[in-house]
Amino acid sequence: MLARYASGLMRSLIVSLVLGLTPAAVQTARAIDSPRQLAAACETVVRGKSGAGNDIKIPNTRDALLCWGYMQAMQDLAVLAFEDGTRLLGACPPEDATLLQLIQSYVKYARAHSKDLGNSTAVAVINAFNEAYPCSRTKADAEDD
Repeated sequence: MLARYASGLMRSLIVSLVLGLTPAAVQTARAIDSPRQLAAACETVVRGKSGAGNDIKIPNTRDALLCWGYMQAMQDLAVLAFEDGTRLLGACPPEDATLLQLIQSYVKYARAHSKDLGNSTAVAVINAFNEAYPCSRTKADAEDD
């Protein structure tokens, strides 16, 4: 029994070393768990940013980096469209929208909807994008009404 435990422990240690992770690093790693946590993390970006345009500097903190990374992934998703041009997320941020603008739109949304953000961080971000960047209706849609 002890040999099996030691063997498993050794295997875990080897995998950790191969992946370049120490047990302490594994224990401190975390992701965004809730819309409120993302909002708080993004508040650190908005409050601590400096520069303008493409020369934005954000605080070198775990929260700021978590916000930046999460929202960068959502920015990538926001431009995906179906063959007919309909955006996958239903929001239409302009192509030249900066990541900081998207972060600011989420922070604004989270402040305005603090009581009803829900439990899904992705849904909260999508709702924020839809509110800040609604897709315009086409002539065909307007004629159908």
